[in-house]
Amino acid sequence: MRDIERTILSQYANSPSLCAMIAGWNLALDPTSLLDRWYDLVWNMRTAQGFGLDVWGRIVGVSRVLSISSETYLGFAEANDLTEDGFSTAPWYTGRATTTNFALADEGYRQLIYAKALANIADCSVLSLNLIAMTLFAGQGDVWVRDNGDMTMTYIFDFVPTDVQISIIQNSGVLPRPAGVGVSYAIRSEG
Repeated sequence: MRDIERTILSQYANSPSLCAMIAGWNLALDPTSLLDRWYDLVWNMRTAQGFGLDVWGRIVGVSRVLSISSETYLGFAEANDLTEDGFSTAPWYTGRATTTNFALADEGYRQLIYAKALANIADCSVLSLNLIAMTLFAGQGDVWVRDNGDMTMTYIFDFVPTDVQISIIQNSGVLPRPAGVGVSYAIRSEG
């Protein structure tokens, strides 16, 4: 507290013991450093860590823990997700996917929170969907939305997403779509 002397009644202002005790309490109970740490670790999205990011995740509606499908299955070109492979490269789907729960690290979770916050306010135009995808996968490769012209759209990735990224793409609800529009996912093939 600043100007602690102004809070001491005039009849006690000349008591060195009382003034020293109040000054000591003021130093010990000064909340400035606590408020600075709270701002840095919780309130500031750029520097938040651990608990602070968990709070932000609850605010925007996204969980740090993702259920990850760790296997790919036999699939065909008409499949609309990223978990299928061709013959002789993947097993048949048995009816139960092997999943594990995975907690995102702070930097990955921060990226997911930013993308979900953008999705919460997006108008679902191709421009805003591209911004969300580029924010989520910044520095990993190109990703964009293709309007197929038939009430469907495709998120196209110029890189092969990891299992965690596939879970974010297909299961987290971060990548939005306009109402009534079908969505699919594809990896751009060279040539």
